[in-house]
Amino acid sequence: MKYMCKTCKKKCKDIPEHMMKVHNFSKNIVDSQLKANPNCYKNAFEILEE
Repeated sequence: MKYMCKTCKKKCKDIPEHMMKVHNFSKNIVDSQLKANPNCYKNAFEILEE
């Protein structure tokens, strides 16, 4: 599945990896946010294809 980040308009395949590489989030922050809410990045990305 491919996604497009609504913030930076870049395409990606892996949302957590994109958040760490492009937006400089630490792995710990991404992991804790996903653990607390698995859909926390849902509104920040648009699904391009399945």
